[in-house]
Amino acid sequence: MRKSRTLLIALLGLAVSATAFAGPHERERREERREERREERREDRREERRDERREERRENVRDHRFVGPRAAPPAVRFERHAERRGYVWVPGNYEWRDNNYVWVGGRYEAERRGYRWREPRWEVRDGVYMRIDGDWAAMGPTVAPPTLREERWEARHGFIWIRGRWDWRGDQWAWTPGHYERERAGHVWREPRWEQQGGVYVQVGGTWE
Repeated sequence: MRKSRTLLIALLGLAVSATAFAGPHERERREERREERREERREDRREERRDERREERRENVRDHRFVGPRAAPPAVRFERHAERRGYVWVPGNYEWRDNNYVWVGGRYEAERRGYRWREPRWEVRDGVYMRIDGDWAAMGPTVAPPTLREERWEARHGFIWIRGRWDWRGDQWAWTPGHYERERAGHVWREPRWEQQGGVYVQVGGTWE
């Protein structure tokens, strides 16, 4: 019995010693796990900040690409050029590239009968300068004039009746009423007509011959 008690006491002592020995190591492991979790949270926050900065950069790129400049372009440069038959001179101008104004030199373009070159321009819209590209603008109508209107008139001695006609004013057809004109000895009145030339209607006639 005495030996059994002695053995039990020895075993209890060993258990206490083992617990006391294991305690510090377990605390270290728990502290390491806590530090790992803290480091993971810090890395998550750093990644969130990196994502925010990337999104800000993308927003800035989009702003510069689609919004355009907020300052007017520099003064147009003077360019020397010679007249060339069958060509028109298209002056140089500024374009907005990579967040800067870039000068593009002038060039010759084959002329287009019935059209004129309309130069590009910059317009301010909501505080931002927007470039309106240049293009060829018709000098006359591209659609036929309406049917002539009927007008009442009476013959007058020494006068002729000049029928009314459709004229192109601005960007639309406008009616010009008929009128009397004195006769001209040895001359004949040629009524005006519209002919399509190069995709544009051009008025021919309408003079004394």
